[in-house]
Amino acid sequence: MVTTIPEPPAGEAPRPGLARRLGLTRLGADLAFVLPGFFVSLFAFVLLVPLFAVSVGTLVIWIGALLLPLTLFIASGFAELSRRRLRGWGASLPEARYRRRGPGLTGLWRWVADPRRWLDLVFETVVAFPLHVFTFAVSVTWIAGATGGLTWWAWAFHLPIPDDEPMWPGEILEALTGGAAPDALTHSFAFESAFYLVCGLAFLLTLPLIMRLLASLDAAVTAAALGGGGGGLGGAEHDDRPSAGAAPSEPFAAPFTATAPAPAQGSDPADPAATTAIPTPSAEGWGWIVAGFTAVAAIAIGWPVLAAVSGVHVALAMLVVVAQAAGLILALRLPAVGIALAALAPAAAGLLASNLSTAWPWPVTMLIVQAVLVLIVALRRPWPWVLTAWALPQLAVLVVAIRVDLNDAIPNLVVCASISAGVGAIGAILRLWLLSRGALRVERSTSAELDARRRELAERNRIAQELHDVVAHSMSVISVQATTAKYRLEGVGDEAAGEFESIAESSRQALAEMRGLLAVLRTEDGEAELGPRPGLGDIPGLVEATRRSGASIEWAGETASASAPPATALTAYRIVQEALSNAVRHAPGSAIRVAVRAGEEGLEIEVVNGPSAGDAEGDPAPGAGLGLAGIADRAAALGGAVEAAPTGDGGFRLRAILPLG
Repeated sequence: MVTTIPEPPAGEAPRPGLARRLGLTRLGADLAFVLPGFFVSLFAFVLLVPLFAVSVGTLVIWIGALLLPLTLFIASGFAELSRRRLRGWGASLPEARYRRRGPGLTGLWRWVADPRRWLDLVFETVVAFPLHVFTFAVSVTWIAGATGGLTWWAWAFHLPIPDDEPMWPGEILEALTGGAAPDALTHSFAFESAFYLVCGLAFLLTLPLIMRLLASLDAAVTAAALGGGGGGLGGAEHDDRPSAGAAPSEPFAAPFTATAPAPAQGSDPADPAATTAIPTPSAEGWGWIVAGFTAVAAIAIGWPVLAAVSGVHVALAMLVVVAQAAGLILALRLPAVGIALAALAPAAAGLLASNLSTAWPWPVTMLIVQAVLVLIVALRRPWPWVLTAWALPQLAVLVVAIRVDLNDAIPNLVVCASISAGVGAIGAILRLWLLSRGALRVERSTSAELDARRRELAERNRIAQELHDVVAHSMSVISVQATTAKYRLEGVGDEAAGEFESIAESSRQALAEMRGLLAVLRTEDGEAELGPRPGLGDIPGLVEATRRSGASIEWAGETASASAPPATALTAYRIVQEALSNAVRHAPGSAIRVAVRAGEEGLEIEVVNGPSAGDAEGDPAPGAGLGLAGIADRAAALGGAVEAAPTGDGGFRLRAILPLG
């Protein structure tokens, strides 16, 4: 007995299994991604921080000149390991692009001038370690909670717990019932085991979701900081020129993916001047790292400062600081929301502050966050956004100061306005410089492409001239000789005259097509002037012209009733032309059958020749082997297909199907 599983109805996707719905299929990958990250980051932090400190401290005695490039190289190695871990987890991350070191010891300092390596160092020492400490702690806590809760009943009776004191579950039950729960229940080991078993099940069921969130957080931060285009660690020098015709992108605004275009045609890849050795750092990554680090520092430092120094209630201080930090993060993608939060937070802090003798209404931490916000907006947005990011928070705080105490706030307001305005001006100037630099790269790339096209056109003209000299002249001579043969030679009969006329006609047709090809080669866009092209109606004439060469051809075509697009008609003509040429060349004296008709699948073309005749004069002529490949490419370009294979009796069969629609 064979049991079959019914398939779902058409159009309905199969329902995922229980393991997939619960997220268990990705739990192993998430655990393998999150847990080892802590140990890698710990090792990187312990190694890189002292090494960087020693490098900076020994620069004055030139030892740091060797240690600093080494530190950056090691940091890039750890960053590459983080990228590989992220790709192994399943995320798509472009390869990073680094400067290649130059020759000698001085070439090591090209690494020091590489922003990409500095970003790797900042990420591995400042961002990755606290991030992985957090994800590792949460994941271990969740796993321990699930394991401990599920196994509590097996080992908890060994704990030295007094019988007269209820455990934590009993205390919760007493609090919920107001002390009405009986002691037998609150002190019961069975109740405690059941409580912890439920907690363990809750931890276990939510473990896939928690690990997915932690892995996604880790992946998002890593991708934002370590993404980049081009070659990998230790790769070749890259070229950061954009493609021709592309507008210069907004600096620090576009995603961090980029690719290195190919060198211009005719350039020497080994020539150092053929590439531009200016690597582009991950601008998006820098923005997220700066904003994230500043936001975390603002919360960690600004919260106690605002509560202790300015006298704001602890809970309200937390809300205000978090709002300003969130505005800083949102300014990267939602500048309007970020600027609004950046204006409301310091205004609320000024209203809630009870100690006006210190830095008021702009605490130092909020002033720094405001300056960073203006800088980020200035690097990513045009000047109206910069002006808004600077003026709106200043006006909001000014309104608060006028309402509370303007005289004591004037020095603080002037300092904050001056610092943030200066930072915004620097950011705007840097953005304009980056834009002009990008426009210059586009201009250079466009000029290089135009030069390449001019060289290509010159090469095409040279090829056209060579074809004209080699082929067109010879075809013209053949045509003239064949046309005038019956006048120059005595005793030329009617049959021989017909042969000469056929040769002259074929040479004139070939010469006309050759001239069309030369016209295509000589035009810059590869298109010649419109002219008559052979089609389905010309196939019978092609068959008749081939018959006059002495070939035995059976014509079974229906081209008069077939209607095809010009491209299809031309391709059909070329296929028959190539098939007849191959049959005459490779199987002289064979019987040939040609059929062209419109069928259900499209335009059907079939050319079949038998074996070469034993008494045929001459041997089969060799060919270049490119004819069949050429007609296969022509048919494939139209969406058709070509089949060519020998027949069982020593002949050859070619069949093609071309679309008529």
